[in-house]
Order: sequence, then structure tokens, then C-alpha cells
Amino acid sequence: MDHETIRKGLLDERVKLERELLVFEKELSSSVEETSGESPYGQHLAENAAAALDREMDLTLEGNLREVLRRIDRALLKLDDGSYGVCDKCGGPIGEDRLEAAPYAVLCMTCKRREERSR
Repeated sequence: MDHETIRKGLLDERVKLERELLVFEKELSSSVEETSGESPYGQHLAENAAAALDREMDLTLEGNLREVLRRIDRALLKLDDGSYGVCDKCGGPIGEDRLEAAPYAVLCMTCKRREERSR
């Protein structure tokens, strides 16, 4: 694995995600009234529910973006300290296939499965 290529890929992905996050933050900072030009009160209940669902989905996507950014930062630190490709839980190797698919992965597949089952 070429660490400089990995670092460049992580940094490029970080920039892209930061841009997306700025869009979400801008959208989420405006109220429903500011966005639609209408008061949310007095609308049909279904319209209010749809607006609330859209906002909830945006908040979830924003949270997911923040989590991936956190993982990218962690992977960059691991590159710096020489522990990139080593599982944070068991200390074993993270497979190259996994790192190619998710270069910010910090858990091997076994530990990742255990983590997902315990949720």
C-alpha cells in the first residue's frame, strides 16, 4: 500500500465531504418558514409531516457526514503514527480489500461484525 496515495485519497474525500457538510449546515440553519416562504402552522398535517421527515433525513445525513469525516481524520492520524491498516480493537491487520473499499476503516472485518451485532 502506497501511503502517500492513500493520504491523497483521504484528503480529497475529506474536502468533498466538507463541501457537502457546508451545504447541509446552510440548509439546516434556515427554518421551514424561511425555506418555503410559508408558515408551517396552518398547513395540512401531511405537509407538516413531510417537512419534518425531510428535515430529519437531512439531520441524519449530516450526522453520517460528520462520522465519516471523523473516521478520515482517525485514518490520517494512523498514517502519521504508522498504525494504518492495524485494527483498533484486536491489533490484527485490516485486509487490503477492506482498506481499498473503505480507506478510513479502523476495524478488521471480524471486529466490525462484532461491533455491528452488539448494537
